[in-house]
This record gives sequence, structure tokens and C-alpha cells, in this order.
Amino acid sequence: MLGRFHFRHLEPGVLVAPNERSYRVSTLGCRVNRADSLSIERELAGRGYRRALAGEVPTVWVVNTCAVTGEGMRKSRKLVRRCARSGARVVVTGCGADFDPEALRVPGVAAVVPNKDKSIIGQAACPDDGGEGQKTGSVPWSPEELVRVPLKVQEGCGRFCSYCIVPYLRPPPHSVPSGSVLAEVRALRSRGVGEIVLCGIDLGSYREPSCGDTLESLVASVLEEAGDMWVRLSSIELSDVNDGLVGLLAEENSLCGQLHLPLQSGDERVLSDMGREYEPDEFKRKVEEIRDIVPGIGITTDVMVGFPTEDERAFLNTRGLLSSAGFSRAHVFRYSPRRGTAAFPLGDPVTPEVKYKRAAELRVTAREGARRFHETFVGRIIPVLIEARMENEPGCLFARARSFAGVVMEGSEELVGRCVEVEITSAGPEAMRGRIERMEPGRNQGR
Repeated sequence: MLGRFHFRHLEPGVLVAPNERSYRVSTLGCRVNRADSLSIERELAGRGYRRALAGEVPTVWVVNTCAVTGEGMRKSRKLVRRCARSGARVVVTGCGADFDPEALRVPGVAAVVPNKDKSIIGQAACPDDGGEGQKTGSVPWSPEELVRVPLKVQEGCGRFCSYCIVPYLRPPPHSVPSGSVLAEVRALRSRGVGEIVLCGIDLGSYREPSCGDTLESLVASVLEEAGDMWVRLSSIELSDVNDGLVGLLAEENSLCGQLHLPLQSGDERVLSDMGREYEPDEFKRKVEEIRDIVPGIGITTDVMVGFPTEDERAFLNTRGLLSSAGFSRAHVFRYSPRRGTAAFPLGDPVTPEVKYKRAAELRVTAREGARRFHETFVGRIIPVLIEARMENEPGCLFARARSFAGVVMEGSEELVGRCVEVEITSAGPEAMRGRIERMEPGRNQGR
């Protein structure tokens, strides 16, 4: 209901016959994958292909897969099989294409393209063009969803955490020149985008190729070009959050007051075994320092359960830190052995039952932390960006605050994509509720 890049139009009997020169790109996984998918769409539009309509089988169907966990790979295989039965020319890419390409070469799949070749995926998707796309001209293109758009500024990771397969599946670390980033920011602003999310596989390692300037410098430049658009940072390691970046978060500008800081574990020994370069007390202390400088900031996180060396004491340490650190949102996931990683030889000694139990306990803890955070806004008037109408609550809209907290309110669907100011009237673990007070000045454009 709230997902912006979800999979649709696959029920038997719903799809219509293939239509010439159309495409669809279906995406699983992280924001970087989503940003890659937008680039793929733009390339296909440049070849003269238009985005397929709802209920229409496209000429070309690109599936951008995920392999960061076993569950991600399972979903990728399922999605590929369903697309392959549609009659479209199916091209598979993403991390799954690098991790286990043979598992994705099912009947109906025309090509499996590794991550390093994503930028030229049109050659695999449209091999019979013969220049036809250039002859007919490109098709005007814009992101299908204009509320929040991911913008990739960095690729690859050199950290090699012991559990993570991503550094082996992605190209070597490199950064997008700031000039290219700023040109895209201006283009998205001209299209009326509400928010851009600067993202990368290892966002904090961004370095301007020409001079080595850090992420802080890029963010400052983006804010100058963003106009009324909100600017948000995707996941970043705590060690890369320097004083300058925190200073930007504390200023009155378009930078959203949220940081996603992956914790993974609250146990010192497990963190060491994971190859994470911090200790639990250090992590918590730095989070508290950020909150002192940026009051009301939303700090979200990722937490893993079931790492091979996580015993019951280690789990309790993680639960305790998750509770005391006051995260506004936590994504809890179960460890998946990934062949090729440093942790793979350790096996998978934590049973699935224990993993499910620990994950459930952490989700309860995370919900309580979210509730406490949301309650701090009750009675306040805050700006929110409206994302969508609520499918399960007719007449209601769903929005995000700068802190990334969800807000539900009554309102017309015509407000989707607009910024409004909302008085928060109540709060729960999933979201806050409020009523619209007024349109935010300068943000009254419709989309």
C-alpha cells in the first residue's frame, strides 16, 4: 500500500497482449537498486520505448534483483519466473545476477546481465533495434513516482563486513562527479519532485573524483540547487557522520532531519566477528551526541539476529541497546549465510526457530522505541510530504515527516506530492495521526 516500487499487474487474465516498444522495470532490494532502475528506464526511453500501461504486457521487462539475504534471492527467483511467463522479453540484472545467475536463467529469460553492465542494459534488452530507437527518437521520460526519488551518487563498497556479500557483487567503489549529481538535482526539481534521497552502497565514502571533496561538500552543493525539494541521506555508517554533516543537519535548510545508521549488533564480540569497526558504547554515545546537536532528529537503524557467534547473552545485549538507544525505526532481519563471505565458514548454528524468536522480540522493542519517538511530536505542528492515499482507510492520506516518521490524516488525493503542515494529535508505534493546518509556504505545487 505504501511501497513506491512494488510489483503489479501479474494476476492471470489481467494482462493484455504485448504492445510494441514498451517496457517495465520491476525492482527488489535497496534504494541504490531503485536508482539503477530509473537509469535503466531512462535508457529504454532513449531507445524509443515507453513505459507500459497498467495491465499491459511490455515488449521488454527488466527485473532488477536482490541477493543480500536468502529471502531476497528467493523473492528474486519468484519474480523472474512470473515475469518470464508473461510473453515479454525478460532481462534480469541486479545482485542476484552476479550471485547466482544460473538460478535466474529460466525459460522465457532472454538475458542475465551483471551489475557492472547495468549502464548498457539496453543492448541486451533491445538487441534487434538496429538503430530503430534512434530513428524514431527518444520517448519523453520522467520518474513514475515523483514524491520521493532516489539519486545514486556512489557505487561499491570496500568495507567487506564478514556477513555481507554486496562488495563482491557490485563494481569497485567509485563516486559520481558532483557536476553530474547537481545536473540531475536540477532536472528532478524541474519535474516537481518532492524529495530526493542521496544514496550509495557506501554513501559515506563519497569522494569527488576531481578533488577528493567529501560527502559533506556534495550535500552542501545539493542543498543550494534543491530549491523547495527535500533532501534526505540514505544509509550511512556512523563513522562517516562528521561534524560538518551534523552541522548541516542542524541548520534550517532542505536537509531532512534523519540518519539511518546501521547498528547490526549490540554485542562487542559479535560486532568484532562481523568486522564492524565500533563498539556498542561508542555507537550509543555518538548517537546521543548527534541528538544533542540536532534535537528531534529521527535515527533509524538495521539490526541482525542469528549471526553465527550470537549466543543468548549477545542477543540480550543487542536487545538492551536497541531499547536504550531510542531509535525511531529499526529494520530487523535474520542472518543468511552467503557463500564467499568471511562468515560463511562459520556455518549457520543458530536455528531458524531461534532466529524467528529473536527477530520477533526485537521488533517488539523497536515498536516501543518508535512509539516513544512519535509521542514527542503530539501537540506540535510539523511539515510533512504527502506520499499516497490510504488504501485501507478511505478519505485518509499517508505522509512522511522530515524525521521519516509516518503521518496519517484526512485529506483529498489531490494533495499527494504536496507539503502541508499538520498538527499531530496522537501517536502509535506505526505512525502518528494529525490534521492538516495549512499548506507549507512555497510548496503548493501539484503533481
